[in-house]
Amino acid sequence: MADALATLAAMFKVGTNVKIQPIMINLRECPAHCSSVEEEIDGKPWYHDIVHYLKFQQYPDQSSENDKKTIRRLAMNFFLDGNILYKRSRDQTLLRCVDSTEARRIVEEVHEGVCGAHASGHKLARQVMRAGYYWLTLEKDCIDFARKCHKCQIYADRIHTPANSLHVLTSPWPFSMWGMDVIGLITPKASNGHRFILVAIDYFTKKDHHG
Repeated sequence: MADALATLAAMFKVGTNVKIQPIMINLRECPAHCSSVEEEIDGKPWYHDIVHYLKFQQYPDQSSENDKKTIRRLAMNFFLDGNILYKRSRDQTLLRCVDSTEARRIVEEVHEGVCGAHASGHKLARQVMRAGYYWLTLEKDCIDFARKCHKCQIYADRIHTPANSLHVLTSPWPFSMWGMDVIGLITPKASNGHRFILVAIDYFTKKDHHG
């Protein structure tokens, strides 16, 4: 807000005798619309009011003017085809809106289903939207699901583990430390009838000895 006001102030030249009207800003204690619906307490999906408005042009009972304005603004980004509601994405792709029950099944299938790759939370959300689904808490639900996935916790790369000091294996002088290995069974036999090869390497000179 401050950046916008500073930009506007730089665009106009105001004389000393010009009276400037003050800008009135209303501070509300609660947001007009909340985009994080945790549970569907009344048994209706989160998009029920939007569908009702698009179908009948009616608002919920006891709606304030601010609530009506919010519903009208939200409805501009949705498209109703029969009883199926679609969300227009930024590239104008239609994403089918689903309720919380279907959303859980979709997240489970995309994350750990037949073609699931146990993607991270943000990538999982993009995969769900690429599959053509949408709900208000999509990204938050995907992040929470990926964090609670048991297989992801076991097999994920431990990139945030504390660093450990390296223990370099060195040899202080020649022939003090050796590495030995046996190669075999050799088929066919060597000309002298041997079937195995014993290899010994000196860690200091890196010279190999075999016989």
